[in-house]
Amino acid sequence: MFCIRQGLVIGLLGLLSITTTQAASGNIQEQIDEAINLYISEIQDGNYQEIKVQIQPIDSRLRLASCSEPLHLKHRPRNRTAGRLTFKISCDGADSWAIHVPVQVQAFDQVVVSDMPIAKGTHLTTSDLRLELADVSLLYTGYFKSMTELEGFVARRPIPAEQIMSPALVDPAKMVNRGEKVMIIAEGPGISIRASGKAMEDGAYGELIRVKNTNSNKVVEGRITAPGLIKVSL
Repeated sequence: MFCIRQGLVIGLLGLLSITTTQAASGNIQEQIDEAINLYISEIQDGNYQEIKVQIQPIDSRLRLASCSEPLHLKHRPRNRTAGRLTFKISCDGADSWAIHVPVQVQAFDQVVVSDMPIAKGTHLTTSDLRLELADVSLLYTGYFKSMTELEGFVARRPIPAEQIMSPALVDPAKMVNRGEKVMIIAEGPGISIRASGKAMEDGAYGELIRVKNTNSNKVVEGRITAPGLIKVSL
């Protein structure tokens, strides 16, 4: 399944307390940087091949004291864990304080891109595509991580070479038309039955549609696995 990375949503959101070791020099910037990097490492949890973090330095005029307690971190927008984020960092120590720090998080992963220009209506194959490492933190419309995810899809519009493939660029290929004669394959443990049928509705690769067995007139639901081929589980 494609990955809609709009938001890059994961389960660890909202308030997360991170225990930080106080920087030997007592430098508050080092303490904040350490806390943010640990927080990001925890919430990303190996989801991407590479993470780059850019933390905006705090205003030196603030003269914040190093925190004697674990810092508390919360980021916004809450539905994203990469891209442009704002961290609220608070200290509940003897000298309590709270500040907001802008952070840019880049997340790099393998994505599917077009290997050549692709004409509208083209049935996609792996020869049209390739994998490439890219920053996915701003790919809010989604992307694909495997070329096999695009099997059975057609180009919705002309696609230039080097284009990162997103769900907006493709449609499932319609493989069955309503009223069309189809082959029904009913399979179960140690058994396989074939029968002629008639499609009761249109459908694309992988979709479930209703089909009528033309011998028994029984209507069943099956999954489209190839043009004119419907598989039914027994």
